[in-house]
Parts: sequence; structure tokens; C-alpha cells
Amino acid sequence: MGGCVPQELTEKLDPHRLAMRGTNTAQPRCVALQGTVGKAAHCGIYPQRPSVCREVQPSWEFGAISPQCDKARLAHGLPLLTPQDWPDPSPADVPSIPQDT
Repeated sequence: MGGCVPQELTEKLDPHRLAMRGTNTAQPRCVALQGTVGKAAHCGIYPQRPSVCREVQPSWEFGAISPQCDKARLAHGLPLLTPQDWPDPSPADVPSIPQDT
């Protein structure tokens, strides 16, 4: 599912690899990034984002640090995420565990 990036948003790195336009520069900014980093930014092709973007998890979203997330946040002058940045799931979000009878 997903990962089918529109060809016009990519550039060729070498005969076997592509990159999102704008990411292979000294100050990278993906062509699909919309908005202002640190204020309100999002991926304009989120359902179609490439596998490299799918693999980066936000720090602590699933209970662990993400070195890639931390590096990107620091590069943009943003504070690192902490466990407190993620709300506790509401009881409706937690699946019930069947009890043995």
C-alpha cells in the first residue's frame, strides 16, 4: 500500500536510485513538504510517501527513541519529543483482553 510517489516529484540519484526533489541539497527541503517546519507542516503526498519516509517513526510514539526523528528535529531547531508528548490511549483505544472462564 502506498509508496507510489509521483514521478515528477523525484530526481535520479544514480542508475538505480531516486530521491524526492529537494532532498539532495545542502539544506534539504522535500518538494512534497507543505507549510512551515516547526509551525504547521505536513507531507502533501502522505498516502503515497516513499518507503524511506514510512520507515521513520516519531520518537516515543511507540515507546522508543527514533534517532532519525531526533536528528531531523535538531537540524530544524525543534525540541526532541518525549514520552509526555504522546497522550495516553483512552480506554476505548485499548483492545480488551479476553478472560479465561
